[in-house]
Amino acid sequence: MSMSPRQPVDQVADGTEPVPASASRRRFMRNVGMGAAALGAAAVTGTALAEAASAQTTATAPELPAADVTLLQFLQSLSLAAEDGVKAAADKTYLQTELREEIRLFSRHHRDQAAAIGALLSATDAITTPNAKLLGEITSNADKATDQASLVAVLLTLEEDLAATMLDAIGKAESFVVSGAVATIQPIVAQQAAALGSANNAPIDQWLPAFGTTTGAFAPSAYPVR
Repeated sequence: MSMSPRQPVDQVADGTEPVPASASRRRFMRNVGMGAAALGAAAVTGTALAEAASAQTTATAPELPAADVTLLQFLQSLSLAAEDGVKAAADKTYLQTELREEIRLFSRHHRDQAAAIGALLSATDAITTPNAKLLGEITSNADKATDQASLVAVLLTLEEDLAATMLDAIGKAESFVVSGAVATIQPIVAQQAAALGSANNAPIDQWLPAFGTTTGAFAPSAYPVR
């Protein structure tokens, strides 16, 4: 996984260099990111999204094109990998307590998102195991981190790439049920990336892009579900 360059968002009207971010603004943006992520995740639990996305059905998953089923399986496998990988990363002893709890919260968000995606799939099609390649990469990169800053950088890249993947999936989905569900999840992942970037005191233009991008999105061919 490689972090993609982000466009500056603090440029003044005449196009000159970005205005340096103040400490107070950095704290404000961090609180916005954390608050939005927490509130958004509450609405994107498996139960809530399942009810919204499959309201037209009763006890069965919606009928979807085969391509959408494959897409959802891919996204679910990635979310499960993120859940396990981020949860394990939170156990690193050098993490500050507050940040450790935030990272654990993000892991639970990924769990809920995996459940929400799975709610659109039949019991036969739903994925129950994490994407092996992605989980291996998260674990390996986290184990190579030697301090809080380097670990947060690993998780920041993960969340950015997941957000890009979700954005890419919105455009690829054939059914509005799928695109709508993923569009509900994508901002939460992006907000988690923003919160991590702020926590690491990275320049704002690196973690708060002016526009979403699909750069860094995971490809199904490179990250097979099974």
